[in-house]
Amino acid sequence: MKIKDLKFINYKLYLSLVYFFWIISIATYFFLNGVKFGADTLSYLGQATNVINGEQSIISYKSAFGFVLLLVPFVYFDIPLVFFVLFQIMSTALSAWCLYKISSKFFCKLSGIICAALFLLYLPLLFFNFYILTDTLFINMIIILSYLFAYYKKTYLPIIVLLVLALITIRPNGILFPISILICIFFYLLNYKNYLYFLLYSLFLLILIFPIINISNNYIIDLNLINSITDKGIIWGYSFEKKAMCLKSCLSIELINDNFENNIIGIYKFISINFINYFNIFLLKMFWLLLRARPYYSDLHNLYILIFDIVLYSSFIYGFIKRPKNNFSVNVILFFILFSIILVGLTFADWDSRFSLYFFPLIMIFSSYGLLVFVKKILNMIDQKWNNTF
Repeated sequence: MKIKDLKFINYKLYLSLVYFFWIISIATYFFLNGVKFGADTLSYLGQATNVINGEQSIISYKSAFGFVLLLVPFVYFDIPLVFFVLFQIMSTALSAWCLYKISSKFFCKLSGIICAALFLLYLPLLFFNFYILTDTLFINMIIILSYLFAYYKKTYLPIIVLLVLALITIRPNGILFPISILICIFFYLLNYKNYLYFLLYSLFLLILIFPIINISNNYIIDLNLINSITDKGIIWGYSFEKKAMCLKSCLSIELINDNFENNIIGIYKFISINFINYFNIFLLKMFWLLLRARPYYSDLHNLYILIFDIVLYSSFIYGFIKRPKNNFSVNVILFFILFSIILVGLTFADWDSRFSLYFFPLIMIFSSYGLLVFVKKILNMIDQKWNNTF
């Protein structure tokens, strides 16, 4: 029997094996390392303490008040943070199932299994489950929202609204997901020539621009964005000129900063006056974001990342070409990936390649099918050579 004639029917067994290896990996890492604190963990815990003591309002922590709110009961009742890690691990298990279902719907079930395996066994994603940081929950919410759109029902709408609100409150860039939805609705109405609805929706978007600008300005002020762009460099806190870590003035390119206000108009003026240099920085930020390798990583670490990049991106191209066309959920996912990449180029430099992890699982949806086709072709070539030999 030829490889191409084999029928992969026991999908539940394959998916169970993926989860089995993941559980072993999770248990091993937990035994060796336990709960991990990132650079911002103590800040989040301190903010939760301030809220409990009445020293600060939860709303005052604009950048991540949803995450701080999640930590409040853990701090107030002195609940061991290992339970927070367990909650993250369970949400990751659910997200892997969602990725399996999404990829299965877009392509096939075997592609779904490959997608779940890529997600669960990719080490940078696996490690973040143990950190008391926003990353894992943010990633998992994006995946779950993508699933709810891929299998949309009217009954999902309240859950979608709640998850979108939670996403925005956990990380500011969560606003890219609802923007992706709004853009897709716009093109959907335009493509299907529903001109009356299109005009009404365009008016709705015009009205909606004002609260979006207001929310964006609040985040920009809170994050002191212009100074961050000026000081933090191509990779956050790393100077390519000195080939070393830096605290301030990490750029070898000087940008003019005439005390522009930290708002959208101020950002526009800042970009306009520095356009050529800013554009160069924009391209470099996106390059390093997608490359994921870092000058301060070990050679082995960078080798692992680069091999994975080659496999993931090359197979993504094939999956992207073969994706379901004019599919609303596919378009939402692709716009979110695109906007996430552009946002990093426009704003914050990535530090430890974590920003790319926010859309990496979505890339895996398309890469899984490209990998499946590639592996099948290799197996068929081997099978043909074997038959010709014997």
